[in-house]
Amino acid sequence: MHLRAVSPVPVSSASVTSTAFPATSRPAAPARPADLPIETVRAIAILVLVSFHVIGGDGGGGGRGLGVTYPHPLRYYADLLVDIRMPLFAFVAGVVYALKPVEPAQLGRFLLGKLRRLAVPGITVFMLMAVVMGSREGRIITHPWDAYLHHYAIFWFLQVMLVIFVTYGTLDILTRGRVLLPALALALLALAMGWRFDATFLALNRYTHLMAYFLLGVAFCRYQPLVQRRRGLVLAVALAALAAGLAMNLAVLNQTGAFSTERLDLQSLLLGSGTSVAAFLLLPSLRWLSWLGAYSLTIYLYHILFTSTARRVLFSAGIDSPWAHVLIGTALGISLPIALHLLSNRFRLSRLLVLGLRDRNAGQRRAAGAMATA
Repeated sequence: MHLRAVSPVPVSSASVTSTAFPATSRPAAPARPADLPIETVRAIAILVLVSFHVIGGDGGGGGRGLGVTYPHPLRYYADLLVDIRMPLFAFVAGVVYALKPVEPAQLGRFLLGKLRRLAVPGITVFMLMAVVMGSREGRIITHPWDAYLHHYAIFWFLQVMLVIFVTYGTLDILTRGRVLLPALALALLALAMGWRFDATFLALNRYTHLMAYFLLGVAFCRYQPLVQRRRGLVLAVALAALAAGLAMNLAVLNQTGAFSTERLDLQSLLLGSGTSVAAFLLLPSLRWLSWLGAYSLTIYLYHILFTSTARRVLFSAGIDSPWAHVLIGTALGISLPIALHLLSNRFRLSRLLVLGLRDRNAGQRRAAGAMATA
């Protein structure tokens, strides 16, 4: 190995039944998961992500979107949050994973569930991107399978998370959590040192970027009793890390005229981890915001199709104000995927292919079949 320097049901105490492993093998799961602002944090991450994709990369660097450059305020906003957007998603994924411990006997079922939830809708949206966006923006894929097997567009997150569940998830389940702390220490070191895999296969070049935040989320959840007993100290450390990471990034801005866009360094680790932990300790669990976080995976998968369309329509209508684009594009990038989710959720085939969700009546049919053969 060569190294180089989301169910539509909100997670709450009513929706999650956590059966922790024995205390000798791993810390007990949190007793009151409803206190964790999972959907609030996820909703904020969604708003930040969609608005960023409306803005796009720096126009001076060939990025797509509105092409705004420094010193426009939107450029500062978009680049400053590079170290927060996807780390928040990975941290939340780690917390949710830890809330539902899996016994070794359930490993196969767990992996098949992740494959269905991430890979099936991923294949659907990859196909849509290759056909719709490719033909419209000249991004035709020479080999169709490249989109599924290699780092492609914004969907690298799906690929990396699937690899994380297969690799770490398998080890974690088979060892009943004993691998968490050494894996977390190694992941944090890799991120701080800028180590990465030299491979685009399943976006492995982003593996060390997300693994640290995912494992930090797992540890934050599994060690909740300790976190709550030392809440003040944990929060102080998180805020100090956030402040240090921000100060380092402001120094880069002062020296270069732009925020750092490097994701694998100590500055990114401090800002991303500090923000993630502080968000979970400071933000309230807002029930009125839970509905948005519940659609986060669908929004992530399909928002780019709608934000791109909105941008083209607005430009065609003579509307070139970046602020108008951000407001309208973000609103459509969130609302239209939600509408797609609600529509797809009504039919068995689209529920699977578009959303990656199981047939809601499958359990009832299995139970009826079991009764009939009894």
